[in-house]
Amino acid sequence: MVANGRHRKTKIVQQEQEEGIIVGDANLKDCITEYYKGMFGPHVQNSFSMDETLRHDIPQVSVEENEVLVAPFSEEEVKVAVFDMEHNKASGPDGFPVEFYQFFWEVVKTDLMSLFYEFHAGRLPIHSLNFGVITLLPKISDAIQIQQYRHICLLNVSFKIFTKVLNIESG
Repeated sequence: MVANGRHRKTKIVQQEQEEGIIVGDANLKDCITEYYKGMFGPHVQNSFSMDETLRHDIPQVSVEENEVLVAPFSEEEVKVAVFDMEHNKASGPDGFPVEFYQFFWEVVKTDLMSLFYEFHAGRLPIHSLNFGVITLLPKISDAIQIQQYRHICLLNVSFKIFTKVLNIESG
């Protein structure tokens, strides 16, 4: 009941924009989507091309460095990443906060490492983990315009673990 009450209280039912008052879920979705598309700008085509014959002046990875880069992920490096993550962050769409992974490490490590092994073998469709839920938080009480909301994107912790391990590797 509390969650439903909170949902009703925070649900955006209308927005005041230059073109007038926007109502209806579909209209609000279109309006908000167009606002953020405009904020980030249109997709720009580029003319970049890769000419691999022009790599003589680019430092190359040594054999030893390459072995480190392509080595399978170790349980220890994944565990270090998990236990190095900040507490008290909002959970993602799956509902599991980082504290869950830390507290139940002995239970979840086998499944989590399976994800890393599948990723390393090129069999994990990473897009299945790489999605988020965008939530709009009002900057002021009684917000009536989209500009009066702060957007946050909630990602699954399992994806955050991947990015942290990869960042540790490249750092």
